[in-house]
Amino acid sequence: MAEESSQEKTEQPTERRRQQAIDEGQILTSKDMVMGAVLLVAALQFAWMGRSLYFDISAGFRNGFSITDSMARDVPLYMILADRFSAPLLTVILFSIPLLLAAIVAQVALGGFHFVSKNLTFKGNRLSPISGLSRMFGMNALIELGKSILKVVALGVVGFTFLIYILPELIELSSVPIETAAERVGAIFISTLLLLIGGIAIIGAFDALIQWRRHNQKMLMSHQEMKEEHKQTEGSPEVKQRIRQLQREAAERGSVANIGEAQVVITNPQHFAVALKYDFKEGSAPSIVAKGTDAVAARIKEEASKSDIPVLSIPPLARALYYTSEIGGEIHGDLYRAVATVLSFVFQAGAQGDLPDVEIPDSMKFDVNGRRLEVAA
Repeated sequence: MAEESSQEKTEQPTERRRQQAIDEGQILTSKDMVMGAVLLVAALQFAWMGRSLYFDISAGFRNGFSITDSMARDVPLYMILADRFSAPLLTVILFSIPLLLAAIVAQVALGGFHFVSKNLTFKGNRLSPISGLSRMFGMNALIELGKSILKVVALGVVGFTFLIYILPELIELSSVPIETAAERVGAIFISTLLLLIGGIAIIGAFDALIQWRRHNQKMLMSHQEMKEEHKQTEGSPEVKQRIRQLQREAAERGSVANIGEAQVVITNPQHFAVALKYDFKEGSAPSIVAKGTDAVAARIKEEASKSDIPVLSIPPLARALYYTSEIGGEIHGDLYRAVATVLSFVFQAGAQGDLPDVEIPDSMKFDVNGRRLEVAA
């Protein structure tokens, strides 16, 4: 049951997961929305400047085909074509620029604009008949087919309804002058075009919502995937713990060289050893000169004996100092009284005689594994 729960995709995707999806070409997009935006801009341009576009292009083509014999003999053909068709071509380019911008803006608004070079590479599986049949008759193909049928039906209903609405006006055109009839036909055409393209834009908006939902569902991650990604980005907890352990051991081995600065060494007596230093001039809190366990602890005691530094066996204090203080740092505030008792014994009695009672706060009592001991109330 727990395994099924860990595999259930309920977690929101991380930034790394989103970037991987983009690198793989999985970009949120909607062809219907982009096409709807392009057609809507095209229809608005026709409604606003359709007359001038028609005259500019038709005039350019009329002039382009009127080439005299003398002109053909004296001027190269490519120069004639460039001169005659440059104006219509410029008109087409100016008309196309807003369409391109509409497509880019629609895509950026939905899923961002990304260039994925992987999509340009050759994919051999595209040539496989089996994979082609699976794409043609798969679930996605059926969904797209259903969407296409719905679009045709919806637009057909809208167009037919509008035709019924304007039918009386179309019948009246037979009794008006030709110029007026042509003008009304143009207006009806633009209105019909805007209505149909508006319907396409609405369908595109719904498709964008559907694509967004499907994309988000596809991007969801399971608990196990989250854990695996965390391991890949942050490193395995076991590996990190081992690295910290090795770093700590290296620091402890290096600290033995500073044992000569210590004034007393507190031991477990076998597993732990902590060397303490107190600066009378500065009057600051005692600090840790060296500490270690097992082999390092043995070396600390050995170097302390060579330097005639007192070695006192106080297991609870040794463990508390080891687990709450770092090499080069001051001791924990809760251990001031206990350490002061030890230092007073060393400085005044020369570490001779019976050890004084050292009180360790309950919150500073640890076992050999570093776990706090539970003290009965």
